[in-house]
Amino acid sequence: MTLVGYAELPADTFTVGPASGAYNNGLRGEARFPSQPVQGFSGVQFGPQGSYWFLSDNGFGAKNNSADSLLRLNRLSLTPKTAPTGTGRAEVGNFISLRDPDRKVTWPIINEASPERLLTGADFDPEGFFFAPDGTVWVGDEFGPYLLHFSADGRLLDAPLPTPNLAGLPTLRGQAPVVVGHRGSSGTRPEHTLESYRVAIEGGADFIEPDLVVTKDGVLVARHEPVIAVVDAAGKVTEATVDVASRPEFASRLTTKNLDGVDVRGYFAEDFTLAELKTLRAVERLPALRGRAYDGQFEVPTLAEVIALVKDVETRTGRKVGIYPETKHPTYMTQVAGRNVSQLLVDTLKKEGFTDPARVFIQSFETANLRDLKANILPKAGLKVPLVQLVSSPDEAPYDWTAKGDTRKYGALTTDAALRDIATYADGVGAYKRWIVDDKAQTTDFVPRAHAAGLLVHAWTMRSEPTYLLPAYRNDPEAEMRQFLRAGVDGLFTDFPATGAKVAAEYTAPQVRSPQNPAFSTGAANAANIGSSGGFEGLTLGVDGATAYALLEKTVTGDLPGQLRLHAVNLNTRQWALAGRYLLEDSGNAIGDLTPVNADTLLVLERDNGSGAAARFKRVYSISLREKSADGTLKKTLVADLMNVQDPQGLAPSTVAGKFTFPYVTIENVIVLDANTILVANDNNYPATGGRGAAVKDVSEFLWLKLDQPLTLGAGVGRR
Repeated sequence: MTLVGYAELPADTFTVGPASGAYNNGLRGEARFPSQPVQGFSGVQFGPQGSYWFLSDNGFGAKNNSADSLLRLNRLSLTPKTAPTGTGRAEVGNFISLRDPDRKVTWPIINEASPERLLTGADFDPEGFFFAPDGTVWVGDEFGPYLLHFSADGRLLDAPLPTPNLAGLPTLRGQAPVVVGHRGSSGTRPEHTLESYRVAIEGGADFIEPDLVVTKDGVLVARHEPVIAVVDAAGKVTEATVDVASRPEFASRLTTKNLDGVDVRGYFAEDFTLAELKTLRAVERLPALRGRAYDGQFEVPTLAEVIALVKDVETRTGRKVGIYPETKHPTYMTQVAGRNVSQLLVDTLKKEGFTDPARVFIQSFETANLRDLKANILPKAGLKVPLVQLVSSPDEAPYDWTAKGDTRKYGALTTDAALRDIATYADGVGAYKRWIVDDKAQTTDFVPRAHAAGLLVHAWTMRSEPTYLLPAYRNDPEAEMRQFLRAGVDGLFTDFPATGAKVAAEYTAPQVRSPQNPAFSTGAANAANIGSSGGFEGLTLGVDGATAYALLEKTVTGDLPGQLRLHAVNLNTRQWALAGRYLLEDSGNAIGDLTPVNADTLLVLERDNGSGAAARFKRVYSISLREKSADGTLKKTLVADLMNVQDPQGLAPSTVAGKFTFPYVTIENVIVLDANTILVANDNNYPATGGRGAAVKDVSEFLWLKLDQPLTLGAGVGRR
């Protein structure tokens, strides 16, 4: 790549307007400048008669410093230096002031009371623009982020367009994933208690999960297992969910039973009446991990009481929380307890009037009872409730298979043919999480294969304690949840539903918002999901003249580090779509601008945050809108390395031995001139220094660069 033209604009270039530079961290002092500096540029488009329009950045580097910096489009005439004896010049002409006299902005702006309501760098941070075919101007903003629509003379035409949160999660039907409180909020309260379920609901769970066992008198209660306390041969309690072992009145109930092929010594729910169980109190099942702070406080709830809790929440708050009951050990329940737990469950749902298929899932680790529910029990009850086949770890097996001499394990339920068979009697699979993400933290193909069979995928179980997390997550349970959500799961079972709801909200929040979004200054809770000034650094018009492409500068919370969303916006319908994801070469980099090449290709400026001697990475890439990976990452190809430009004629004053570098921290302007040439310019962040020397104010430099390989231009691209 070769420098074939060069021009610069002095740093201290001013144009008419009020004095400026009076603010420092929001505090007003004396104005530093008698008028308006021609600020660093953050976007470029062609102007009339060979000129260019440049968009000035928001002002003096930050929102709280820029209340007296007016937002403008400046027209420049550029004369490049093309020979060693030539002179490169940039001359400032007229400007367009961006303003809101019709009060389209619904929150207070700096010039709120003035008739013109000139917009300032404390109102918006403009970072890209284009002229639409109708002559109007579209500007990308970083603070909201918003798209702003102006008339040709700078009058705001519409209310700022907020950015929808197009997470693009590959769920079965594109729906939001659900968070299931696994046994309630079992990471913070004793499992399967009304208190645990209440905390789960308050934490944001969409569903709560009661495991169901049956009492001696045929009532369904919520316990993890029919054995409510396990006692070894020495009389030591090795696991318990109630305090039964400390109750002498029930000492005679200690017994040994065969539970799914294993002899278990302990106390069993089916040997107690409901009245007797109600005298017991819940204890923490994992005391070494979660303590005993809540032992002895809560009863064993019935399924009817769990449903009543959910109904009460709906009455008081309007929230429609669902329940996700598991039929525990149905073969055992039939053979040993003499009860059909599936029938009892359906009877209870009907009796309690809780049969909305949008609020109930029935799950089981066995297959036969789900088939019976599908073929017989639910149709006879006149119900259509979704069923979920649980799929445990590879070393385990559905006990209804084992009881009949079938030696297959759960892996037999994970083949494509088996998933299609599951879809004949169930609506989803509840998968052990290692089927989805393996023990090396690599995402498998389980979810897309299950989705191909038409099945929902709900993953279990997300726990926050380090002992349950793979090393790749570095003790961060949210990182694990994000990987599963990006994998496309339709729901998460978690012992910590408040954490699950927080992570899910990153993807389901209706808008992308930065910390500078004005909603947060007008009383809304600050739920920013993108970094400060992380909005639209790149904005351009596609060659079709009807599609705007808007590229965020920072990663939306929950997306992969360094992955930036590229939006396609239909200017006629104002419909937004996710065009793809741009992956930075380093997650600490940033993008600077966006411009079209043809219908399928855009150019992107990518740069590091170094300036002067610290600058290492300033490049132009082409991205293909058609070629992308499964997660939407766009294919990119290096077009220009701005830190390695050949300047054999010595056109630039900073060129050394025929090599030119462009070491400014922000390079935010690129436009295609013809198939062989692009124009690139920096944002000088006036009055910043450092690009060409620690004590030297950064000038605005304009580069005409001849590419090593020609571009294939679409209609209307380039200087006409």
